[in-house]
Order: sequence, then C-alpha cells, then structure tokens
Amino acid sequence: MDLMKKDTPNKYLLFVDLCCIVISFLLATWIRYGNITRYWYNNVYSFASVYVLLLYTAIYYFYDSYSRLFKRGYWEEMIVVIKINCILAVTSTAVIFIFQEGTTYSRLFFFCFFLLNILIMYIARQYYKIILLAFYKKSSSSKKIMIITTSNQVKEVLSRIKRENDWEYQVTYLTILDKHMVGEVIDGIEVKADFIDMFEVAKHQVLDEVFIHIPNDFPFNLNLEETILEFENMGITANLSINTFGLKIHEKIIQEISGYHVLTFSSKLFDESQLQLKRILDIIGGLVGCILTVILTIFIAPAIMIESPGPVFFSQIRVGKNGRRFRIYKFRSMYVDAEARKQELFAQNEMNGFMFKIKNDPRITKVGNFLRKTSLDEFPQFLNILKGDMSLVGTRPPTEDEFLQYEGRHKRRLALKSGLTGLWQVSGRSDIADFEEVVKLDLEYIDNWSILIDIKILFKTLWVVLFGRGSR
Repeated sequence: MDLMKKDTPNKYLLFVDLCCIVISFLLATWIRYGNITRYWYNNVYSFASVYVLLLYTAIYYFYDSYSRLFKRGYWEEMIVVIKINCILAVTSTAVIFIFQEGTTYSRLFFFCFFLLNILIMYIARQYYKIILLAFYKKSSSSKKIMIITTSNQVKEVLSRIKRENDWEYQVTYLTILDKHMVGEVIDGIEVKADFIDMFEVAKHQVLDEVFIHIPNDFPFNLNLEETILEFENMGITANLSINTFGLKIHEKIIQEISGYHVLTFSSKLFDESQLQLKRILDIIGGLVGCILTVILTIFIAPAIMIESPGPVFFSQIRVGKNGRRFRIYKFRSMYVDAEARKQELFAQNEMNGFMFKIKNDPRITKVGNFLRKTSLDEFPQFLNILKGDMSLVGTRPPTEDEFLQYEGRHKRRLALKSGLTGLWQVSGRSDIADFEEVVKLDLEYIDNWSILIDIKILFKTLWVVLFGRGSR
C-alpha cells in the first residue's frame, strides 16, 4: 500500500462533503423561498452555489479535516464540522462584503444553509466512517493482513491496530513465532500458524500482506531476508516494523501502519493511480460485455438446451487475487456430468503441472466445442469483471483443487486480479502444455504490468479470437 492508496478515502470524504453542501443549499432555498427550481437556476444563487463548492474545496485541503478522521469520537467530529463550516461562513461573508453583494443574498437563507450543512455533514461523515470501518474493511476489496509477532507482543500490536482504526486493513489471522498457540483466539483473531508452518499456511490463505513485528532482543533464529523473500515469491507484500536496513530485497518503501513505522517489501509495488484506471476500464468493459452477453444468451441458450438438457450457465468456485474465492460464470460447454467424469480422464491430461486439459475432451458438447473455438463461452465472465472479482486482463483463476497443489512460488501468479484474458492466452493459449510456462508468462505480466500492456493484450486477444489461434 502506498501513499496514493492512503489518500483515496480523503478524496471520497471531500466528495461526500460537497454532496452535503448541495443538499443543504437546496433545502435552504426551499425553506427560505418555498421553491427550489426557480432560485436554483437563478444566476445569482447558481453562481453562489458554485462559488461555495470551490471555496469549500480549498478550505478542506488547507484545514485538513481528514487526517485524524477515523480516530475522532462523536463530539470531536462535531467540533471539526462546526469549525470548518465557520471558516466557510466567515470566508463567504468576507467575499460578499468585499464585492458589496450584501443586499443580493438573503441572510435567512445563509443562516439556514450553514445550520443545515453542519447537521447533514456531521451525519454523513459518521455514516462514511461506519461504511469504511464496518463494511469495506470486511469486504473482499480490503487488504487482508497476517500479523507475525511473539506471544508477549501480540496483544499490544492488536490493541494498537484497533486504536488506529485503519480502514483499509483487516487482520485475518496471527502467526506466533515463539510458542505453539495454533487454534487459540486472541482479541477475536485466530492463531493459525507458528514458526514452522507459517509459509505453508500463508500459501493457502487469502492474504495480501504480512506485518512482521519482532522485538530487538528476539532470540529465535529467524532469517529476515529469507523470510521476506519467501513471502515475495508468493506475491505477498511484507511490512517490517523494526529498524532493519541493508536487506537485499526487491522494491521497498517506508510507510506507517497503525502508528508503526515499517519497511514494506514487495516483488512489485503497483501504482495505485494505474490500478484505479484499470478498474475504470474494467467497469466500462464489463458493462459493454454484459449487454453483449444478454444478446448472445437469446441465441446460445436454446442451442445448449436442445443438445444437452440442463442449465445454460456453468458456475464454479475459482481462486482469485491472493487466494480470494469467487464463483466464475460461463456458458455451459460440457455435459452436465462433466465434473464427475473428470477423475477417469486424468490419465489423458496433456498439461505438465497443476492444470487439466486434454485434446478432443469427450465431455464437451458439439455446441460447446463451437463456443470454445469462438471463445463465446467466456462472455458471462463480464459479470465477474463488473462485480470486481476479475479484470479484463490478468492471470487465469485456478480451480480450488489446482490451487491447493500450488507451491509457495506459484501463488505469486495471483498477485493481481484474475483476468478474462492474459499474456499466456495470447502467447499460444491452449498450445502451451506446461504449467511452469504458464506461470513464467503470468509472472512476466505481473512484473512488467502497466495499463499500456493491458491495452496491447486486449488488442492481441481480439486478433487471437478472430483467427482462432490456439483455442480449443
């Protein structure tokens, strides 16, 4: 997590405050004049509303009412809201006086406006904090973090994290290095690993980052460099809270987590602004794709049901970013008993490694064969993209059975969201017969990722799909 990520709720809070100002302006107009539309479109009041919005934006950043937002109680937040509105009122009055516009605006209107804005802004900010701390923090979008520490430090670390109210982190489980405490629950968080099995546990858990907090006099023989490198190989960001320098590990930045100054290590630190742009492209692509899917369903659904009675859509649990489970959707291209027959076909598997694929798979229907050759079976995944489970471009999500066989280094291919298409699909798609080659291409994509690369892959995908290269 970088500073761009830290600043995201700051921008959202400004948007919430500006919406409150608009609502307060409309209500004050209605209270004073009994009519909103007439005076809202009046040149004088429309200019005033725009002016107040711009003025508040400047005051918001100058006053900095955000920095301690999640640490403030109800009364303290009320004081902040009153102060920032008083600054807005004084500044607005001063500008009106300077330009000698005092007779143009109703004093009752402005009194109602500021009174309403204090009330509405205060309530909106409280709900904003609730949403981020209670809902976003527990959603799949928040950062899932593992605490690695000692038995005598764990309660202090958890207490400090709770006091800091970090909105973007959810502590999912603990690793205790100096004692075997697996299965115990400390302050509501389960201990799932110790020094011996922490990498094995991390490999199969939903995990974005680890937070390592070790006292300086820690006697255990822990090689920090090897530990951090092992997490990097899984695509997991490591945050180190002790003053340790000179470690020869990939990318690192200094930042703050819950009041602790940490060194953050990762094989790849992504630019948050680029990730936000990627999500915007996903939403646009997802909307267009969902519309096309609805149209295609009208023609594809009857063909699927006529040849093989059963559901039109196939769904399956897949593993996405850093181990997150989600349900993927496709047009059904196999007979309904396909999963049950998979075991008897394992001997014919043509892939080396943790993937299953055979030529002329007997489970595929004739309609399904056509859907796969044209990649039409993939269209329902645009719903996954719109929901945020997947991206237009990324790495293909493995099944749970495949994922559970992964070595730690394989998990790094899930460091970004899974994609509808990716580098290995446009580099041979089904012609690649070695899972390690798939992993190599996926990691090449992750290590060099940019929006420009995504756009190039999307254009290559169109070419591959139109000419059917490597698809089966």
